[in-house]
Amino acid sequence: MKQLPDSFYVNLIHENRKPDMTMIRTFLALPLEPVLPAYEKMQLLQKQLGSYRIKWVNSGQFHLTFFFFGEVDAQVIPSLVNRLQIAIKQTACFSYSLAGPGIFRDRCGPRVLWLGIEAPAALYELKKTVDHSVAPLGFRPEGNEFHPHITLGRFLPGQKMTPSLEKILEQAKARQTSPQYSAKHLILFKSELFPTGPRYTPLARLDMDIRADLEKKQNLTL
Repeated sequence: MKQLPDSFYVNLIHENRKPDMTMIRTFLALPLEPVLPAYEKMQLLQKQLGSYRIKWVNSGQFHLTFFFFGEVDAQVIPSLVNRLQIAIKQTACFSYSLAGPGIFRDRCGPRVLWLGIEAPAALYELKKTVDHSVAPLGFRPEGNEFHPHITLGRFLPGQKMTPSLEKILEQAKARQTSPQYSAKHLILFKSELFPTGPRYTPLARLDMDIRADLEKKQNLTL
């Protein structure tokens, strides 16, 4: 299994921030709509992994993260939204599906339980477009490979990878099925952390090019 650090991206824009700045913890994501197929897969894993201590994600917060910006000056948000919308609007809508579950782990044991994405080339191209569009504002992705996924839960510390855990994941992958999802927009979220869990508030909806998608479908029918 792939080993990844605690976060995919680093924010380089605010190294010399002023004490009175209003900072907003921000990330860009593709919402999962509908959530039911992924929720049902999570429910099954909850039963199978009942002996593990896992903090499960609220299914209403399922998403695929494209870029984690970290703490952003509120005055930068309008420029960020503008750059993202210009870039994303040039991307045609595309379809994708869910894949089997997996685990991010480190030397101490399992960390994150996730559901994979059967991603078309268009999804990876969109990621490159996003990275390029925010670079002038000082945001840079880390060097780790982009691994599209939906986070299902986080393992509490002090647990080990076991053969039984590996077997459960392999069995889940073997019976994997998924409907087709349509990616039509991304959302820039504000993230607030609370003892009960994170709260995500949409700041902007960034639509893709629906017309290009319709033209492509029409050409296929000719």
